[in-house]
Amino acid sequence: MDTTIKIVLAAIAVMLLIGIKVWIDDRKEKKKLREMLIRTWGKPSDRNYSDEQWQAICAYYRSEPELFDVDDITWNDLAMDDIYIQWNHTKTSIGEEYLYSLLRRPVTEPEEMAERERIISFLQEHEEERLSLQTALAEIGKLERMSVYRHLQQVKDLPPGKKLSHILNMVALLLCLGLCAFRPDIMVTVSIVVMGYNIITYYMAKSKIETYLRLFTFILRMVYQCEALAEVDIPELKKYLECLQKAASCFDKYRRFSFLVEGGKRMSGDLLDSLMDYLRMVFHLDLIKIGTMIHEAKKYQKQLIEMYETIGYLDSMLSVASCRSMYEVSCVPEMVQDKDRMLETKEMFHPLLPDGVSNDLDTETGILLTGSNASGKSTFIKAVAINAILAQTVHTAVAESYRSSWFHIASSMALRDDILSRESYYIVEIKSLKRIIDLSDESELPILCFIDEVLRGTNTVERIAASSRILESIADRGNLCFAATHDIELTYLLENDFENYHFEEKVVEDEVLFDYHLRKGRACTRNAIRLLKMMGYDEEIVQDAQKRVSKFMDTGAW
Repeated sequence: MDTTIKIVLAAIAVMLLIGIKVWIDDRKEKKKLREMLIRTWGKPSDRNYSDEQWQAICAYYRSEPELFDVDDITWNDLAMDDIYIQWNHTKTSIGEEYLYSLLRRPVTEPEEMAERERIISFLQEHEEERLSLQTALAEIGKLERMSVYRHLQQVKDLPPGKKLSHILNMVALLLCLGLCAFRPDIMVTVSIVVMGYNIITYYMAKSKIETYLRLFTFILRMVYQCEALAEVDIPELKKYLECLQKAASCFDKYRRFSFLVEGGKRMSGDLLDSLMDYLRMVFHLDLIKIGTMIHEAKKYQKQLIEMYETIGYLDSMLSVASCRSMYEVSCVPEMVQDKDRMLETKEMFHPLLPDGVSNDLDTETGILLTGSNASGKSTFIKAVAINAILAQTVHTAVAESYRSSWFHIASSMALRDDILSRESYYIVEIKSLKRIIDLSDESELPILCFIDEVLRGTNTVERIAASSRILESIADRGNLCFAATHDIELTYLLENDFENYHFEEKVVEDEVLFDYHLRKGRACTRNAIRLLKMMGYDEEIVQDAQKRVSKFMDTGAW
C-alpha cells in the first residue's frame, strides 16, 4: 500500500476515534447532568459568595432601582441575602442576577403575578419539560465573579478587534511550516522561533480581552441553547421560546467558525478541546474570530438584552418552582384587590426556620407586639415581612394559607450607629422612620411596614411620647404597621389604632421557657430580671432590682 494512503487512512482512523470519544463524553456528561438536576431539585442552596460575586449578582438590579422596591434598609433588616442564597436554585449567571432583582421588586399588577404563577405551576407539575429547560440552562452555565448584564451593557463601548496583526502571525507560521518541506535544516528552527513568538504575543493580547473572551464564549453557549430550546415542544412556554429563537437567529455570522473560540467547557477535559487550545495558541484563531464577534455583538446588543431577560425570567421561575418543594408547607398567596389593607395567614413560619413554630394572624389594622426578651417578637415580624415580600415577588408564601392586600413594603429594625457620617443611633433611627412616612405620602398603595423597638435610642419619656405619635401618623395614612415594643404604655396610648398581641413565657425551676405562640392582648409578664439571676448575677443585685420594679408598679415613681 502506498505510504500516502497509509497516512491518510491513519489520519481518518484517528479522527474517527476522536469523534467517537467526543460522542461518548457528551453522552456521559448529559446523563450526569440529568441525574444532578433530579437529585438537587427542591434542596436548599447553601453557597457562599465573595464580595466580588455579590457585586456581580446585584448589578442588574442596581442598574435601575425604583422608589417602591425593597430598599437597602429593609433588605438588610430582614437578612434577605440569606433568603436569596437559600432560594437561588438557578442554573445560569443570568438567572442569579435576575432572581436577585426579582426579589427586590414587589409586583403590584395582578396580571404579571398570574403569569408568574402559570409558569411556576407548570414547571412544578411537568418534570420532563422542566428537565429539558434546566438542561439547556445548565449548558449555558455561570460566569464566576462577573456580571453578565454589566458586560453586555458595555459591549457597545468595546474597540473594534485588531485582526490584521493576528492574521499576519498565523500566515507567518503557516509559511514557515510549508517551507520546512524544502529547507528543513533551517526552517524547522525558524518555525519553532515563530511558534514561540506567536505563543508569547497570544497571551499578551489575550490578557487584555480575557473577560470579553469569556463573555463571548458565554454568548455562544447562550445562542446555541436558545436554538436548542426552540426545538423543544413546550406550548406553555411558546412565547418565551419564540422570543429566544428570534433573537438567536440574528447571530448566524457570530456563530460561524465558533469552534475557533469555544473550548474547555468540561471539567473532565475533552481531547478535541485540548487540541484546539494548542492550535489557538500558535495560530491566534480565537483572537482573529473575536474581531467579528465584537462587531456582531455591537450590532445586535438589543437582541442580547432580550435573550438575557428572557433566560433570566425562565431560570428564576424554575428556581421558585424548586424552592416550593423545599418546604413541607407552602402556598400560593391570594392577593385581595377590594380591601385597602388586610393580611390573613395560617400556619405561617420564617422561611429560614422551617422547623420553627408557626402562627396564625388575621388583621385589618396595625399590630402592636409586646413580650419579654427573646420571646419571639422580632422573629415573628420578620417572618411576616419576608412572606409578604415572597408573596408579591415569587408568588409563594411559607404558610398553609396567605391572603393580603397589595402593599409597598418597608421596615426599620436592625439599625446601628453610622460612624462614617458621625450619626448617632437615634439620628439613624428617626431618619429611617421618616422615610416610611415619606414613602406613604408618595404611594398610591398602603405601606406594609415593620418596626422593631420604636425609638429605642432615646430616653423613656420622650421615646413614648414621640413613638406613639409617629405610629399614629403612620396608621392615619392608611398603612398597615407591625411594631414590636417593650413599652407597655404604648399599648394603651395606641389601642384605637393598633391591635395588641404578645408572646409570653413560663418559668420552670429557674428556667425561662418560650413557646413562641402569638396571643391576643398586651403582655403581662417580664423576664429581664429573671434572666439576670439565671446568668449568675449576685443575688443582692437581682433582689434590689425586683424591689425597685415593685415600688414603681405600686407608686408610679422610682
